Amino acid sequence: MAVRRNILLFHQAALGDFIVTWPLALALGRIFPQNRLFYVTSGQKGALAEKALRVESVDVESGWHHLFGDASSLPEPAAKLLAGAHSIVTFVASDEDPWSRNVRALAPEATLIPLHTKPPEDFAGHVTKHLLSQLEPWPVVAAACEQILRSVAARGIGFLRGRAGPVVLHPGAGSPAKCWPVDRFVELAEHLTRQGTGVRVLVGEVERERWPAQKIDRLRQVAEVVEPQTLLELLGNISDARAFIGNDSGPGHLAAIIGVPTVTIFGPNDPVRWKPLGPRTRVLRGEWDAITADAVHDAARRVSTLNE
Repeated sequence: MAVRRNILLFHQAALGDFIVTWPLALALGRIFPQNRLFYVTSGQKGALAEKALRVESVDVESGWHHLFGDASSLPEPAAKLLAGAHSIVTFVASDEDPWSRNVRALAPEATLIPLHTKPPEDFAGHVTKHLLSQLEPWPVVAAACEQILRSVAARGIGFLRGRAGPVVLHPGAGSPAKCWPVDRFVELAEHLTRQGTGVRVLVGEVERERWPAQKIDRLRQVAEVVEPQTLLELLGNISDARAFIGNDSGPGHLAAIIGVPTVTIFGPNDPVRWKPLGPRTRVLRGEWDAITADAVHDAARRVSTLNE
């Protein structure tokens, strides 16, 4: 009988949703320390997980789409990896979807765990509570994941990072409705600079596509502006920060979970579900116009070492 030593985690959603799954990956690694754990996801997210979590990854674009239809066309490397799996966690399909039926046919002895990162509308708790509730049929995994979540809340994921870099600002988000006004970020950057604190502003693909050049130029007038081209570059630009300040977005979740003191500006949006995971996090909620640069600076000072 072939020995099955692979654990596969399938994920295709956005960065913030992806990071919410990291405690589960760490929990599985703790339960099965002699096994190989692979994220099957986009190339960039896989590379990020390899760097941050020390797991392995496989590009989901390497033929895995056949699981949604004709599984017999699955390329040999993918089929071999699947056949060698004893546990398969999927965030891409429900229990009775064609994807799940195909996986059970190809790896009938593996344990299949179908999960969702986004809770239903009537779920009142944090997204991780929803994750734990879904894991109840697998109590060993649920207990390990809950333990890792407590560890992340106390210490982060144990990522080795610098601590004496600039304050990193991220003024963008996936939705304009999640964004504190850019002029407030400019005001905050000016305030930090007057205090002698270095400031780095991160501008992502969404901002480059949606924002007029004048808006980014305004940020360049008050701080260093960096445009990371990959998620590994994003990690590099966040990991040495003294503090991270941003909207409800993937980079904020990344900063928090690696232990960077993080302030997330939720505005009128409810932070209960999506407060970032990490040991030194703070959220600000209120009408956008009511959240001042001074209030954000004070929150950052309380959660970090800006006053040292």
